[in-house]
Amino acid sequence: MIKVIRGAIEGTVNQYVSRKKNPEMMDSEFGVIYLREKEVFEIVTNEEYVFCLNCGTVCLEWDGKTETGERKSCFTDDPYVLHVHSGTQVRITALSQEAEINVANTPNERQFENKLYRPEDLFFRGIVDEEKLGGRVKRIKREFFNRTVCPETNLFCGEVVNFPGSWACFPPHLHQEPEIYYYKFLPDQGYGFSEFGNEAIKVVNRSVTCNPGGQLHSQATAPGYAGYIMWTQRLQDGGGDIIYSTDENHAWLEAGDAKLFPERIE
Repeated sequence: MIKVIRGAIEGTVNQYVSRKKNPEMMDSEFGVIYLREKEVFEIVTNEEYVFCLNCGTVCLEWDGKTETGERKSCFTDDPYVLHVHSGTQVRITALSQEAEINVANTPNERQFENKLYRPEDLFFRGIVDEEKLGGRVKRIKREFFNRTVCPETNLFCGEVVNFPGSWACFPPHLHQEPEIYYYKFLPDQGYGFSEFGNEAIKVVNRSVTCNPGGQLHSQATAPGYAGYIMWTQRLQDGGGDIIYSTDENHAWLEAGDAKLFPERIE
């Protein structure tokens, strides 16, 4: 069963997904921190955390380091991402009128180098699949880091921005790892649909879906609107890579020379 969570700004932290409410997500949690100018969020982490600046200007402090991050829009700008291990003191201060920070966390006893990924430090950033399927799956993709960069991590996180009327991750694929999707739309009255197995769910601005894993899934954004998604996958323990499988019914679309309508005549 796929759970859809629709939230509004309620206090400093909006906890969308928690292990208590969502035990099927393999101890993966997700929330959004909302700060007004000069407001401070502070935590001593008790597990692995990823803080992704969604929009605004903030001062980030950790391990005796201080850095300012600015992001006007998650649709056009690449993020600042702070990745820390358990036992790290983190302090985030809003320097703009408002700031939003996406936060993902999961248990992890391993220690690794705490790191701030600036936009130029991301593992991958760019437009993908511009020509595939007539450009209908063209999207902006940003991967923060993976186990190649940080072997000790238990999280694989990133973002996609769908162009109006386009799909992401089509043909549908599956993996065994649970996955959380957080959605925003531009303009914010926009919407899209998330496909999970035989179920299609309408998603709106600031909604979240929880996929416990093992189900074919893909995403579509309504024409006229841009769709932003931050994903977070809880990786399997033991260092294994994610194994992706494509829906065999639609695998023919992966071929570079696949003929589509109106060229395709049965």
